[in-house]
Amino acid sequence: MPIIADSHTHTTFSGDARDDMSNMCRAAIAKGLSHICFTDHLELNPTDESYGIFDYDRYSAAIDRVREEFAGRIHILKGIEFSEPHVFRKEYEELLNKEFDLIMVGIHYVRMSVGLHWLEDDACLYEYARQNLYRQYYEELLQVVKLGGFDVLAHFDNPKRYLKESTQESELIDEILQELVGREMVLEINTSPLRRGCAACAPDAEILKRYSQLGGARVTVGSDAHSSEEIAADFDYAERLVTDHCLRLGIFKGRRFMDI
Repeated sequence: MPIIADSHTHTTFSGDARDDMSNMCRAAIAKGLSHICFTDHLELNPTDESYGIFDYDRYSAAIDRVREEFAGRIHILKGIEFSEPHVFRKEYEELLNKEFDLIMVGIHYVRMSVGLHWLEDDACLYEYARQNLYRQYYEELLQVVKLGGFDVLAHFDNPKRYLKESTQESELIDEILQELVGREMVLEINTSPLRRGCAACAPDAEILKRYSQLGGARVTVGSDAHSSEEIAADFDYAERLVTDHCLRLGIFKGRRFMDI
């Protein structure tokens, strides 16, 4: 059955996105989706291009407007993607008290001797060999999952979007997945690596198989679209992953998982 919800999209409320909410909704409708969840960036690292852009009240009002504009045509969900919650704990705790359908977290920056650095920076590869960068990333991802409080963990093996390869840290991966399952938080299948020259989603078959073996079943699927053209990109590939691993595909509404 085709995937009818894109649970990870970005609009002009993110510094790195191109299209406004209305254009994203039109694209989603044209592609046959019944649900779209906006998950704009809340970035607290001053070096990030989305730093200082997010405004909860303006964001909420914009979502109310497009819900009215597209009423009866598509269900619009209000989400957020919060980066490095283990670093910005105070702000993260404040966010958890706000009204969202979905709170998604992820890591875009890792901690280095010279501060936070983007995973693609030459500085990261200078300080960490590729294998060590993955290990540092997963060690921080484990801290994020142990912190908890969120609904969906975004782009599990995110460095491969930039390195175009994965290195397996099996013990760390298992520990992260066990924490995720035990705390009843959900794993995202993110299709964006396929648009970046990778041959797999984040995560793909190997990690999804282990997730299932450890008792995980629920997933969301997101394109991580930053433009209207990217909405629902490569969802046919993600659909096969969901089917092959007998996973439960859903959305979040009012921070509750709903099968679709």
